[in-house]
Parts: sequence; structure tokens; C-alpha cells
Amino acid sequence: MRPRPIPSLALALALCLLAGAQFAAGAAPPAETRPATLAGTWYPADPSVLAGSLEAFLRLGRGSRPEGKVVALVVPHAGHRYSGSVAGAAYALAQTLDPPPRAVIRVGPSHHFPLEKPSIWPSGSFDTPLGSIPVDQALAAELTRRLGAGFRREADLREHSLEVQMPFLCSALPQASPVTVLTGRPDLQQARQLGAALAAVARDRPVLLVASTDLSHFHPRAKAQELDARVAGRVQALDGPGLLSDDAAGRSEACGAQALAAVLLAAQELGATQGQVLAQADSGRATQDYSQVVGYMSAALVAPPAPQADKPATAGGLDAAQQKRLRDLARQAVAAAVRGQALPAIPQDDPALLQPAGVFVTLKKGHDLRGCIGAIVARRPLAREVVAMAVEAALRDPRFPPVSPGELQGLELELSVLSPMQPCRPEEVRVGLDGLLIEGRGATGVLLPQVPVEQGWDRRQYLEGICRKAGLPQGAWREPGVRLQCFQAQVF
Repeated sequence: MRPRPIPSLALALALCLLAGAQFAAGAAPPAETRPATLAGTWYPADPSVLAGSLEAFLRLGRGSRPEGKVVALVVPHAGHRYSGSVAGAAYALAQTLDPPPRAVIRVGPSHHFPLEKPSIWPSGSFDTPLGSIPVDQALAAELTRRLGAGFRREADLREHSLEVQMPFLCSALPQASPVTVLTGRPDLQQARQLGAALAAVARDRPVLLVASTDLSHFHPRAKAQELDARVAGRVQALDGPGLLSDDAAGRSEACGAQALAAVLLAAQELGATQGQVLAQADSGRATQDYSQVVGYMSAALVAPPAPQADKPATAGGLDAAQQKRLRDLARQAVAAAVRGQALPAIPQDDPALLQPAGVFVTLKKGHDLRGCIGAIVARRPLAREVVAMAVEAALRDPRFPPVSPGELQGLELELSVLSPMQPCRPEEVRVGLDGLLIEGRGATGVLLPQVPVEQGWDRRQYLEGICRKAGLPQGAWREPGVRLQCFQAQVF
């Protein structure tokens, strides 16, 4: 599917201003305009300066879109200086959606005001330096009714988690009207209720769900990356309950954990099978202070494309039951190989597990890598490849001694099912979404999509990292004779 053309910035601003004018001219005047209280501090108040910075964020974020249907996005909500480029990756993707969303339901935390139930701005409009955006009053009323929600004006007027995204919405999606939902403290039952209501109002409509959250707050960069990687893993797995469990136990941090969990649950109900990280960074990039950073991430929650019988398996599309079967198969293969026993039989009753696909098997002991071997090219049935690569990772990774029987109990296992390779240019590489294969000067190197996320790399650092992996000199990715290929992975 070809992306629809992205309107020029001038056209986007004109449509945004026109939308506000049409609303003002309607029969029912706005109930109330929510002022842009943070303009001039968290983002520029001057319309021309703001428009220029937004265009730069969106331009930097543009890339090829994920396969399948994007049903929801995850965006950060810090000041634009800190997280604007990360948010830009999500909103640049939103510009390519077909059909374009007519409404955007954005869910974020109430940082300053305790809420017992969600607060939904009911009507009127939201002011930005680029113009006013009318609320989708009917959609807000339907969601309020389904949730039994209320409206706490004083909570919304002090809240930044949704306001800082309004200029992005005005610039990137001028045809869409917002509905805003503020959430209270993390609570799984309430997250399930909110997720069900979000799915109900978005199903079979041109409605985009957006979860607003920052990640870890004020840790040294190494610690922040550890905490943020766990959130990214939960997002990739669409695991809302796991996210809240990690948050409660201190294993991860996300100020919008409740909002994020609800959107993850809603996305699953709407058919999403995986989350794909679009961009990730921290405040150290802006401040140069790496002793106490704040983490940011944008992601897309994606439903798989319609299956085609004559295509090999691609990254994504394996449901929870199929993922569990493959994990169990890999674990059984590792145990059998280590103990010198017969390998497990290959299941024959699921066509998805018998389609050819590349796969990597990664073994870890605590946080330390213990083995990682994979097949990049789809050459044999996925289930058979999983068994073969599990054995290789356990016994034949040249960097490590073979796994011993005494290590089996504490061994962690991760599978990465790969899509076919696609040639790509350096500027098209998407950190957290694309794995890389580099070939040149007689050398080859591969890095999985999760590697730059775990390392906290930006795109340039990722490209230099793949050169080091291949034993190529710094900057070799720029050379005409060096070839880059991208692939995606469903990681579980």
C-alpha cells in the first residue's frame, strides 16, 4: 500500500486553522477553550518558530512504515527540546495512515491532581499557537458514558502530558479532532476497563489511540537504559499487566504506566499482535548530563497484514499460543542438546510454524549474554530452524563455552523471528524497529533490532555499531561499495 502524500506544512496549518473556524461558525459554540498554558516554556509560543521545529521533528522521523495496520501509538510528553524528535517519529508515521484518522484519543497521566476515575475534556476546543482544535464532542461523550468517567477541569489545566502533543496533532494530523483522557494511579482492573472502552469506541472507525508517557526519571544513563528496555519489551509484547507488575515492583518506570497499559490492552482487542519501537532516547542528548536522565520512547502497536498462503513467514503475526509453542520447543531443544538426549519432534499441525523463516535464538544468564546464533535467510520451516538454532546457541557459539546442565534452570531464552531482507539507505534505518545486515570489503555483520535499544544508540551510533560488528572501519557504512539491508523481528 502506498502511503498517502504528506501535506505541506502550510496546508496543514491552514486546515488546522480552518477546522477551528468551522467549529466556531457552527450552531453550538464551544463550551470552553483549553488554553495553551505551556506555550513559551515547554514548546515555542511563536507560531513560525513552532511550525519550523515541528516540521524538523517530522522530517527526521519519516521512514518506511511497519507492515500491517497501526492501531495505536506511544509518544513521550517532555518539553519539545528533550523529546520532540522521538515524538516526531510517531506522528510522522501517523501522517501515512490510510484511511487518515478523523479522531485521536490521547491517554495520559495526571501528574499533579489525584484522580479516582478518568477525566475527559467534554467539549469546546484546545488552543495552540498554530490555531484551535475542536474536541470530538460526540466521541468524548460516548467514551465518558462507557467509563462512567468525569471531568476535572483543574486537573487538565495543570497537566502537560497531553498539551505538549497538541501542536504535533495540529501540524501532522490537521483533519483529526482530539479526545483527551487523564488517568489516575496504576490499577490493573481500571486499566482493563479503560482498555475495553477505548477498543469499543475505536473499533471499525478511523480513530487512532495514543498513549502518552515518559520512561525512567533521573537515573544514571546505564540504569535508565536497563529500566527503559524492560518497558520497551512489555510494549513489544503488548503486555499491559506485565508493565503494571514491573512498575509496582520497581523493575521499570513510566509515569504514564496506567495510560500505557490501557492502550496496550485496547490495541490487543483491536487485533494488534506486537509493538514496534520507532525511536528511543533520553534527556542527556539535549543536556549533555548523563548522571540523571529521563527516558523517552515512541512506538507503534500493529495488527498483522492479512496472511497470504504463498508468502514465507514474516516478522510478526505469530499469536501468543504460537509464540509459547516456539519458546517451549526451543527450551526443550536446549535441554536435550545439553544433556545429550534426543531433540524434540517438530510440530506438524500449525502451518504458520512450518513456513520458512529466519530466526535467532538468544540465551542469557541474568543480564549477561550466554549464547546467540541465528539464521538470517529463510531456508527451512520455522519450527525446525528454532530447534537447530537453539542447539547452536547452547553448544556452538564460539564466544562462550557450551551451556552445562547446571545452568539450565536459570537460563533465559529469547526468540527473534525475522522478516525477509530489504535493501535500505542509511537515512531509512529506524532504531528499535530495523535489524541490520552490512556487507562490504569481504566482511559481513548482523545486529538484531533490539540491540540499539538495549545500548541506547541513535541511528548514527547504530550504523557505527554494525560496522564494528563486521570488523569494518568507522564510517564504512557511507562507502558506495558497502551494502545495507534491513529486516524486522518479532521478539518474544
